[in-house]
Amino acid sequence: MSIPLAFVDTETTHLDAEIGDAWEVAVILREFDDEESTDTEYVWQFTPDLTVADPESLRIGRFHERFQVPATREAAYTECIPMLPMPRRAAVTAVVNILSGAILIGSNPGFDDRFLRKLLGPGSAQWHYRPYDIVQLAAAKIGVEKAGPLPWSSYDLSRAVGVEPPAKGVAHTALGDARWARDVYDAVFGGAA
Repeated sequence: MSIPLAFVDTETTHLDAEIGDAWEVAVILREFDDEESTDTEYVWQFTPDLTVADPESLRIGRFHERFQVPATREAAYTECIPMLPMPRRAAVTAVVNILSGAILIGSNPGFDDRFLRKLLGPGSAQWHYRPYDIVQLAAAKIGVEKAGPLPWSSYDLSRAVGVEPPAKGVAHTALGDARWARDVYDAVFGGAA
């Protein structure tokens, strides 16, 4: 039995998890059944504390254009039409359940891990203890000498394994970046498996 893979991304109000909050979380959960795998996409938004938000972080994630949670709610499941407003506790429980036992994979998943731990609360990080970064996976695939000196460019290494990075309107959306992480992973390992 294979461990589920969770391609993750968060959009945040700050680069520092001690100051800011995750306001959008996307997970593409890849589960395995015999030789087959299934990917299921999930996206939630959470009402953040904007009093400490970094305006540049909000601009990059296009918070003011894309945030959908109604003023009467604290969270919403947004990957359905219409979106499903929900209490924060219900959304947190859903994220915890989906990530339970999975291996996190993303572009800089340590960043996402910190914000997820803050969002979900102490003891809720039930995922595998070692996240995997698509940048490092791509560099290993092409060879670290070819990858060049540090710091590596995620977009350059993505292209080196044959995956075009997210377009401007898709980049810095949690689901767009989670899909990109999945595609780079699949390019490195030869497809969904």
